[in-house]
Amino acid sequence: MRAFLALTRPLNLAIIVVTMVTMRYGLLNGVLKTGGWSLQQGTLDFVLLVASTVLIAAAGNVINDYFDTRIDRINKPGAVIVGRRVKRRIAMAGHLVLSGIGLVLGAYVAWHAGALRWVAIPAFAIGALWTYSTSLKRRFVLGNGLVATLTALVPFTVGLYEIPLLQRHYTPELVALGATPVQAGSFFTILWAGIGIYTVFAFATTLVRELQKDLADMKGDEADGCRTVPIVLGERWAKVLVLFYAACIAVGVWIVYDRFLSDSTSFWLIGVGVLLPILASAVLTATATTREQHVQAGNVMKAAMVVAIAFAWLIGPILNA
Repeated sequence: MRAFLALTRPLNLAIIVVTMVTMRYGLLNGVLKTGGWSLQQGTLDFVLLVASTVLIAAAGNVINDYFDTRIDRINKPGAVIVGRRVKRRIAMAGHLVLSGIGLVLGAYVAWHAGALRWVAIPAFAIGALWTYSTSLKRRFVLGNGLVATLTALVPFTVGLYEIPLLQRHYTPELVALGATPVQAGSFFTILWAGIGIYTVFAFATTLVRELQKDLADMKGDEADGCRTVPIVLGERWAKVLVLFYAACIAVGVWIVYDRFLSDSTSFWLIGVGVLLPILASAVLTATATTREQHVQAGNVMKAAMVVAIAFAWLIGPILNA
């Protein structure tokens, strides 16, 4: 059981939970409180939404290791689980069970929210994770883009379920107070802007981390016939892309700070906690010569992502100051 749990990558799953909880209670609820409002969707529905997302992500991690056994035996031979500590048929069965439960929970939440069409999100995630593990991971650029898209869906999904419900509930109240429908809608545009910023940030930083992982895993990927960016373009150009994307992210984060925030707390947290690690991660990638150094660079980028997520808890208090 412990070996199977390790396959699901509990730390990454914990980050998903923290991200979704932070988007709902830190970002959305924090901004709502500035207007004296509160969340409307039931807590149970949100818990089930988080559970659905986590279970599908766990299933994806399991199936990825299932198909990556050959690569992992070269890149990290001491960490191979499937086929050694967990039988291959158990890993496959676990993937199917986790995916199935995740899809059922996702379908229930979509149905209960009156938007059954949103069941397409967990269905897409399950199919995308399978396709990534079986083929797209080995294709140039496509695998990286797919993982980045799935990561971006984590904060976006929270907004997709919460904001339309809030808009339906509070728009009549705003109109009754004298606001036009356009003016009423502008408040919810602020909520979408916050979710949108985090969605884009999640996509961009994950894209960088995927390139960093490809650089770390070049030896095993090449032996398995993968066509990742560093294998196709070369290690040097892959590093150039990491530096370029990291610079774009840093500029984007600074623009968000300059446009929407001006307090000293945001300056130090964003500057020291987010921008500095992003730039440090890029420099570490540029100077890395071993797999361990590339992994370290990716971990620094992950730390920047975690700090950026945690910052959402301060947005409400900062706006209300």
